[in-house]
Amino acid sequence: MKADLNLLVVLDAVLRHRSVSKAATDLALSQPAVSHALNRLRAQLQDPLVLRGQGGLVPTPRALALAPTLGALVASAKGMMQPDRFDPATSNATLRIAASDYALCALLPRLLQALAPLAPDLRLTAEPAGSATLDRLKEGSVDLSFWGTTPPQAPYHHLPLFQEHYLGVAHRGHPVLATYGTSVTLEAFLAARHAVVSLGDPGLNEIDLALARLGAKRRIAVATPSFSGNLAAVRCTDLVASLPSRLCDHLPDDLVAFPLPFPVPPYAYGIVWHHRTQNDTTQTWLRDRMIEEFEMIRSGC
Repeated sequence: MKADLNLLVVLDAVLRHRSVSKAATDLALSQPAVSHALNRLRAQLQDPLVLRGQGGLVPTPRALALAPTLGALVASAKGMMQPDRFDPATSNATLRIAASDYALCALLPRLLQALAPLAPDLRLTAEPAGSATLDRLKEGSVDLSFWGTTPPQAPYHHLPLFQEHYLGVAHRGHPVLATYGTSVTLEAFLAARHAVVSLGDPGLNEIDLALARLGAKRRIAVATPSFSGNLAAVRCTDLVASLPSRLCDHLPDDLVAFPLPFPVPPYAYGIVWHHRTQNDTTQTWLRDRMIEEFEMIRSGC
C-alpha cells in the first residue's frame, strides 16, 4: 500500500475542526474532495476515523490515537516547506572561507569588523587556499573562496569585489633602492634576485606574463606558499618581491614599496562559490555584506 501524505493532511484538518466543511475551507479544497480523501484513508486504515455526532464529527479511538503524531508530522512538514530564513542577529552558523594570507592580512580584519555588530555569533573559519580549493567547494568542505586569478567556469560563480595591482618591495638598504630610490629601472629589476609566491597554480602569474610580453624573465631565487613568507625573505636578504598593493599598506619600517618598472594590468579580486550554495540564505547574506564592505575599497575608503 502506497502512503499518500496528502490524506494525512486532510485527516489532521478534519480532526482539528471536527467538520468536513471547515477542513475544506482550511485546506482550500472542495467538500467533495475532502470527503473523498477521508473515505480513501478509511479504506486504507480499515477504520471509520470520524462519525457523525451531536455538534460535529466524533473521532474514533483509532483517530484519537493518531491525532498527536499526525499533528506533529503535518506541522513538521509545513515547517520544512517554509522558505529558509537567516537572522544574522541570532545565527551561530559557521562559514568556511578559503583564503591566501593576502586575504587574511589585508581583507579579513576589515570584514570581521563589519560583521561583528550585525552577526555577533556568526563564526568564520579560514582555510588555506590552493590547488584543491575548487574541489573543496564542490564537495562542501569549503563554502566560499577569495579569488585573485582567472575565474573558474560553471558550476562555479565568481563575483569581483575590487581591482588590485602589484608593487615591488625590498628592504630599505637594498642596493637597487640605494641607486634608484623608488624609481627602479627595468634593468635593475631584472638583475635583482626575486622571491615569488606559488599557491599551487602551475601557470605563470601576472608579473611573469607581463615580463614575457617584453621578452624578459625574472631571476627567481625562492618560491614560498605565502605572501608573508616573501615579506620575511626580503627583510633579511637582497631579494625583491612583487606583492598586491593592499598588502603593502602597512609595511614595517625596514621595507619599502615601489612601482613596478613595466606595465602590469590590474586584476579583479573577488570571491568564488559553487552553484549548490547559490541560494543558501546564510551565504547569500555574507556575500551581500562583502559586496557592501568592499564597495568602500572601490570608492577609495
